[in-house]
Amino acid sequence: MRIARLVAFILLAGVAVTAFAQGYKPTGSAPARETYVFGIHPYTNPQDLFEAYAPIMRYLESKLPGTRFEVEASRDYGDYEGKLAARRFHFSLPNPAQGVASFEHGYRVIAKMTPDDDFRGLFISRTGDAPAMPRDLAGKTLCFTSATALAGTLQPLMWLHDQGVDVKSLKIRYVGSQFSSILNAWNGEFDACGSTSRFFRTWARNNPDKATDVKVLWRTPPLPHNPVVARDDVPAEVATRVARALVELSKDPTVDQSQFRVDQQHFELADNGAYAPVGAFLRRYDAAIGLPAQIKPPALR
Repeated sequence: MRIARLVAFILLAGVAVTAFAQGYKPTGSAPARETYVFGIHPYTNPQDLFEAYAPIMRYLESKLPGTRFEVEASRDYGDYEGKLAARRFHFSLPNPAQGVASFEHGYRVIAKMTPDDDFRGLFISRTGDAPAMPRDLAGKTLCFTSATALAGTLQPLMWLHDQGVDVKSLKIRYVGSQFSSILNAWNGEFDACGSTSRFFRTWARNNPDKATDVKVLWRTPPLPHNPVVARDDVPAEVATRVARALVELSKDPTVDQSQFRVDQQHFELADNGAYAPVGAFLRRYDAAIGLPAQIKPPALR
C-alpha cells in the first residue's frame, strides 16, 4: 500500500515539474477589443484609401488601448452615402455636404481637416484648349467627380452660375474620382473638368511631366474642410479621445510623419457649428441650381 502511494506521489510530482518547465500557459481567450468602423468618403479607389488611412487607424489604436479601428471604403459616392444614412460607420470622414446631411442620421462633428484654404474647387483643362472666359463653357461638355462632391463639383458649378453661366446648358459627365477627373482634363476628353486644390496639387507633384499640359483656369472661394463625424451611440469619452488624438497626430514628435500622405494628417477640434457656412452654401445652391436628393437638408425637401 505504501509503495502504491509512493508511486502515485512520484507521478504527480513529475507532472508538476513538467508543467513548470514548460512555463505558464493561461487558459481562456485574450480580452476582446472594441472595434470601430471608420468610413472614408470615396475620393479615390478603395485600395488607395486603405493604404492612405491604415497608418492613422494604427495611431488611434495606440492612443486608445483596447480598441481596433477598421477603415471601410465604398464603391462610389452613392454607396458611401447609403452607408452613412444607414449608420454603418462609428466614425467617418465625409465631405462637408455629406457631413451636414449626416446630422439627421445621428452623427455629430468632433474634428475637421485643415486648412480651410485648401477646400476650394478648381476648373482645369488641357493647356492648348483652355477657354478664356467662364462664359466660354456655356453649352460645353464638362466632367466632375460626382453629383455630390462639394469642392470638386458643387462649388465649381455655383461659381459658374455666379459668373452668369446657365449651368443647365452644360453637358456634365461624372467620372467617379478626383484623379479620374484630372486625367480626363489632361487627355482633352472634355472642355474642362472640376477638381480641388488639394488633389490637383498632389497629382501635379506626382506627375510633373503631365502637369505641364494642364492649366488651372479658375478657383472658387473656400468652405470649411472635411469633418470627422461620430455616431451618437459612440461613448462620449471615446469620441473625445479620437478627436484629440487626430489633432495631436501632426504634432506628435514620436510619430514618423512620412508614413502619412501629404496634407492628410492635419486636424483641429470642431463641432456642428463650424459647418454653418456649408449649410448656407447648400441652401443657395439648391435655390439656384438644385441639390442632389442625397445631400439635401430636410428643411429643403
